[in-house]
Amino acid sequence: MANLAVEPRTVIISVQTVPRSNLASVEILHRIALDVVAGGATALRLAGADVIAEVRKSVKATILGISKIERPGFKARITQSCEEICKLAAAGAQIVGIDSTLRAHPEPLMELYKCARENQVEVLADIDNLPSARAAIDLGADYVATTMAGYTDARPVTAGPDFELLADVINLGKPTVLEGRVRGSGDVTRAFEIGAHAVVVGRAVTSPRDITEVLLRDLNSR
Repeated sequence: MANLAVEPRTVIISVQTVPRSNLASVEILHRIALDVVAGGATALRLAGADVIAEVRKSVKATILGISKIERPGFKARITQSCEEICKLAAAGAQIVGIDSTLRAHPEPLMELYKCARENQVEVLADIDNLPSARAAIDLGADYVATTMAGYTDARPVTAGPDFELLADVINLGKPTVLEGRVRGSGDVTRAFEIGAHAVVVGRAVTSPRDITEVLLRDLNSR
């Protein structure tokens, strides 16, 4: 694919819900996505083929699709089967996010990447450290994202985005996406200054629960 679906310096808005959220419905997520696009977003990260199919009816924005399924015996859960990739592509995603950490996977990563190619969708590798980033690039990832940094045992969790990992991955020469704990325009600006290809912003925009918790925590800490 000569031309990437996500252009440089793109802010991707993740329209998902936190566990047990009152917003967890296709219709509500569709409406949030519409609002985000109305605000100027040109790319979305969406979870679930049903959500993607509904949003795709209404918007032309680039869609990065994922599935999240809990599997006994496996910690990796972001898009872990060819069947999921096929459904995401059929629903209208141009990119699929795949947990590309070096943890155990129910289907080999090599097969998942091959499946994505066969379905003519790009791959965004959700990684947690530099070794997993290198492995994802070797497999042919179109983008490498810091999504899982701090959420596995590979690296300690950082208070904000893992800018150190971002810089290290950028040096590998593949379009790199900052994702994880991005809380405002300052984080986005810093990421682009470092050389990020794109930045994913999620809960800071689309989760009223998180926005409220951060606001009250900041007020109470003064």
